[in-house]
This record gives sequence, structure tokens and C-alpha cells, in this order.
Amino acid sequence: MRRASTAVTGALLIGAIAGLTGCVPDDPAPAPSTTVVSPSATAPSAAATPSESAAPTPAAPASLPASCDDLGTAATREQTVGGLTAQHADGFVRPAPANATTALSCNWIQEEAAAVLLIVSTASDADVTAGVAGLAAQGYACQAAEDFGAQYCVKAGGTAETEDVVVARDGVWIYLETVNVNARAWLSEISSQIFG
Repeated sequence: MRRASTAVTGALLIGAIAGLTGCVPDDPAPAPSTTVVSPSATAPSAAATPSESAAPTPAAPASLPASCDDLGTAATREQTVGGLTAQHADGFVRPAPANATTALSCNWIQEEAAAVLLIVSTASDADVTAGVAGLAAQGYACQAAEDFGAQYCVKAGGTAETEDVVVARDGVWIYLETVNVNARAWLSEISSQIFG
């Protein structure tokens, strides 16, 4: 009888150990609680991140063209630069807001006879607004464009042969320079395409 109770006691101990072993996966539960402490410790910096990211560059509009071949309508694009040759467009330094990122740079030329340079940049709304305010010192005259609700700035002293234009709104800056090409209808399409 004593052996039987010892055997039963041994079986209960083994069952208890097995039961505890089965609980081992729950044992790491304190580890997640330690991990939970970690996010709560970093919660202030996580809260600071959205306020910090609110100040820098906003996301570019969804309609921002991805290619020079996507600018405006095909018909107006062909009419404006169809007779010109697309060239490498990097490295041009033109008026742009502080902290601007070039999203698209397009350049077309016809030897010395004609040229179109179009640069689309993005920056924070504050930098774009400050950039527009600084254009007057560079000889530009600005006004609100009625058709697409952006600031439309033209460099004073431009002629029918040459023109420098800036269109700016909602963190987007469009710079257009033309020589012997009338690109205003195309620019209006591009601006409406970007700003809606």
C-alpha cells in the first residue's frame, strides 16, 4: 500500500511538473511585459515624431507627373516641344525654395533656336511661401492665378522670345524657362494636372 501511494505521489509530481512545463510558453509573458515597458518608455519620442514630421516636406500630390512624357496632354505637349530634342536636364540651378527636392527635371532644345526647361520641385508649404516672397528681389512679379489657384510669377523684362515663370502652391514649385517657344497653354495644363 505504501508503494502504491508512493507511486501515486510520484505520478502526481510528474503530472505537476508536466503541467508546469506546459505553462512554460506562458512564462515568456513577462518578456512581452518588459517589451511593453519599452514602447511606453519610447512613447514620448513616438509622440514627438509626428509633430516633427508635420513641419518638414509634405507628401507630394498624387497627380505629380512621374515622367516628362506625362506632362500635360499629349497634343499640347507635342505642339509645345514636339519639334525639340529632349536633353539631359540635371544640374540646372534655377530659382527654388529652401530645402527643395527636385521631383522632375525636363529639358528640350533645338540647337540655338529654341529651348524649354521645366523643373518641378517639392518643399514644405512654409519654404514654398517664403520662396515666392523672395522672388520679387530676383525681378519676378507675382499674382494669384485664377484658373489653378496658385501663385504665378513672371520675371520682369522677359520678351516674347524668352520667359521665366514660377508657379507655386501646396508644397510644389514649378519653374519654366522658354526661348522662342510659347509654352503658356502647356504650363496651364501642367499646373491644373498637378494642383487639380
